Amino acid sequence: MSVITDNKDQINDLMTFKHISAAFTEAAAVKLKNIRDAFNRNARYYEEINYIYHLVEMNAKRMQMERIKSQIERKSARLYIAFTSNQRFFGSINTEIMNTFIRDSEPSEIEKMIIGVTGKAYVRSTGQKFSYKEMDFKKDLPAEDEIAQFLKMTENYDQVRVFYPKFISFLKQEVGVTDITQKIALRDSKKNEKTKEIHLLFEPELDKMIKFFDTQVRWLLFQRIILESDMARTAARLLTMSQAEERTDFEIKKKKADLRKVIRSFTNAQLLDTFSGIKRWKH
Repeated sequence: MSVITDNKDQINDLMTFKHISAAFTEAAAVKLKNIRDAFNRNARYYEEINYIYHLVEMNAKRMQMERIKSQIERKSARLYIAFTSNQRFFGSINTEIMNTFIRDSEPSEIEKMIIGVTGKAYVRSTGQKFSYKEMDFKKDLPAEDEIAQFLKMTENYDQVRVFYPKFISFLKQEVGVTDITQKIALRDSKKNEKTKEIHLLFEPELDKMIKFFDTQVRWLLFQRIILESDMARTAARLLTMSQAEERTDFEIKKKKADLRKVIRSFTNAQLLDTFSGIKRWKH
């Protein structure tokens, strides 16, 4: 009888876990949609800022401001950053990020930075021997002041390549690499607009404008990385929870089949005892 009770308790536990998994799956699906909407808004805003930035640069060149341009672009080195999560349960994407990051940042002149608990844990667990800067965000989604601190730490590099989880589809995430110091080329329609004669008044001076847009482009690109990373991690967790729900369904069916076998065995044993008792009574 205790075996039957144990089986029923296990089935109830599995049913509870299934309901929890379903709730998390539904919440993750809603979150994924919201992140995608925010990512699309960021992309539109970046395109507008990028277009204005190109206009400012074009006017700076016309005004022969190469001296200012060289001052602004005089940075110190290259920095490669592994952007991993603090939390786990995102599949293998954090490991893939670290493998790609370590491989691509092998040249000694490249400075390295690791963001996230899982990335630093990977370095310790695999016995990697290289120096790197550390930066910690309180949560996987950094606050505005943390983003500002990050941009301050990286402003003196002429190349800042970030390795992060890139969203491909619900079923697939891969390692993305973005240089947040690089402007994206304009589309052909925008190029045609830019080549037209445009008379603009810039306030404040162009050198300050270029520096502002340089920072703004970095901020927007890093914000895009954050949003896409969150989207990829949410998709990975959604897939994990969905798979857990499927495994739970399989285990529930298996446990119910086991329970039916135990009940049949128990019933058959009772019948045998009954027939044995009747036989003894007759004799």
